[in-house]
Amino acid sequence: MYSFENLKKLFLTDKKFTLKEIKKHFKLNDCDVLISDLKTLEEEGFIISLDGYLKLFPKTNYATGKIVGLSNGYGSFYLNNERYTIHKSDLSTALNNDLCLFLIDKVTHQAKVKKIIKRFNDLIVCEFKNNELQVYGNNLGYTLSIKEKNLKSLVEGTRALVKITNENDKLTGNIVEIIGHKDDPDIDLKQIALSKSFDLEFSKDVTTELEKIPNHVIDNEIDERLDLRDKLIYTIDCDNTKDMDDAISIEINEKGNYVLGVHIADVAHYIKPGSALFNEAYKRGTSVYMLDSVIPMIPKYLSNGICSLNPNVDRLTKSCIMEIDQQGNIVDYKIINSVINSKKKMKYSEVNQILEDNINIPSYEPFIDNLKLAKRLNEILNKQNFKRGYIEFLSTDLEVTLNENNKATEFKTPKQRTAEKIIENFMLLANQTVAINYCWMPFLFRIHEIPDEEIIKNVFEILRKLNYKIPFVHNFDNPKVIQGILKNLSKDENFKIISNLILRGMKKAKYSSENLGHFALAFSKYTHFTSPIRRLCDLIVHILIDTYNDKNFEIDKQLDDLEKFLTEASVQASLKERKAEEAEKEANMMKMAEYMEDHIGEYFNGKIVNISSSYIIVETSDNIIGKVLLSNIKGDFYQFNNDSLNLFGKKTKEFLNIGDNVRIKVLNASKEFRTIDFEIVEKINCKPKTLSFKKA
Repeated sequence: MYSFENLKKLFLTDKKFTLKEIKKHFKLNDCDVLISDLKTLEEEGFIISLDGYLKLFPKTNYATGKIVGLSNGYGSFYLNNERYTIHKSDLSTALNNDLCLFLIDKVTHQAKVKKIIKRFNDLIVCEFKNNELQVYGNNLGYTLSIKEKNLKSLVEGTRALVKITNENDKLTGNIVEIIGHKDDPDIDLKQIALSKSFDLEFSKDVTTELEKIPNHVIDNEIDERLDLRDKLIYTIDCDNTKDMDDAISIEINEKGNYVLGVHIADVAHYIKPGSALFNEAYKRGTSVYMLDSVIPMIPKYLSNGICSLNPNVDRLTKSCIMEIDQQGNIVDYKIINSVINSKKKMKYSEVNQILEDNINIPSYEPFIDNLKLAKRLNEILNKQNFKRGYIEFLSTDLEVTLNENNKATEFKTPKQRTAEKIIENFMLLANQTVAINYCWMPFLFRIHEIPDEEIIKNVFEILRKLNYKIPFVHNFDNPKVIQGILKNLSKDENFKIISNLILRGMKKAKYSSENLGHFALAFSKYTHFTSPIRRLCDLIVHILIDTYNDKNFEIDKQLDDLEKFLTEASVQASLKERKAEEAEKEANMMKMAEYMEDHIGEYFNGKIVNISSSYIIVETSDNIIGKVLLSNIKGDFYQFNNDSLNLFGKKTKEFLNIGDNVRIKVLNASKEFRTIDFEIVEKINCKPKTLSFKKA
């Protein structure tokens, strides 16, 4: 009888099989499931598929892994923390992050791509050069084989999105979309978005539906909603935000408790399941924010118009109104459809001036007492967060400032001040409350699973090698353990490195139809409810709230279909979130490289943030990240020490360590390849212009 486990047992006989033989063995007529399971086993490295045969993965000579660092005529991959180099002629058209089968030489640490098991992305950007399409951002000379009739309309410098149709040896594909010309002002962000499968335009069906949506609230839409238009409600957001989907209100009741209202744009009132608008939002999954641009999940007519909680206009909302005692406990709440009229659009920067710097801004005078009330509740919630085990990592966000010529002038990490923390804490509370209220029905949750014990142990061991005092603990399922370690090291000058190391050792937060809790927030139940303009999960949560409040909802008949939909939606929302993060990161790296193209030969101060057997990663004091090959360190030949994760100078007998401050020179930079190459000139935590390293 066929099953996935029986298929694995068949290969444990250590015989080789053809697909036909396996199909015959299990007496299968339809082999779709079989082919899918074989692909899974191959991707997991359990079997090998070569020359028409499948067999148990051999113990020697072969390995699977992902291509990294593809440039300058070679690529590489890592096996058991050891780097293997692949020459250009042995890459078989592999691209960065492709999962490949390698033939390896353990003596020379050379490898050859025998098969591309799975493409990281089958959509790639190409540029038309010298009458052929070449892969953009790849200096290995890969060209695309495209039907000649599809190339006739292209001119030199045209960039196109191409879908790869082959697996190995020769890149073939079909043109999906012409992105534009290399000299177009917005070409770079367009190609990043399209390569991550984000559409730039909305369909005609969406446009048709938008024509039927009014640009103001209609009187009969207010019926049966809680009318909060006379309440002191306002928004606090970034200075240039145009799509405001959350507003707050706060007061003290007769019991002396806080009454906190979190009022969220009722996007689900305008976007119904099955509509072109919903299908488009589902396909996109999220809004994409790259530099100073946004590719919205829903059209700007809605996101910046009727759904945005603009001041002094009526807006339909879903309100989570919570009564909170002086210790920060929620003693009562209600989640209800409402209508509001925001009294002011506030800016984080100005609220911080009022609450932190005691600066009086005249237009805020009617709101100052209310803002101070919000600050007091925020301080209570901060204490509750810590008591609960909330893990606070340093933000990895980056703000890039552009000038009038679209060139980057500054890269900075935004600091979370009082105003930002108020909104974060209030949104966390609303998200948790909604999850608690609806967790008994099929629902969408934001989950963050308990970290893998071996991985987090390895991270702590790395920190010990870096001479940090990390206690030997075992209860990794308790977030207070990691919270305590971070708190104890928070004053260290290299805390950013420490925080990032531990963060990379955690599992990634994602969406799920199964409630598994949120480890980092220390919540047993959590969802995303507060951003339906820009996140698919939040929009679906709003639709679920309406569904469960609908008296005509038939649980027995609709439950199975709903559970299946939510499982699929959680996968889609998580996937598109990752793609959006990749797009944002690539856009930032592109601007870093473009900035450094104008500074080649110049010197910067930086810090070593990572060390491997072949290169060092340095982050400048301006938050720009680049790579240093070991051969580009002046004064010595350095050897990587895996036990202590540092570099040892053979001549000077001195060390280079993670966290060391260094003086660097920019050797090269490429906006096209998103790369920056540095040279380490000297360490700068000693006397200037003197090569002086920590003694062994």
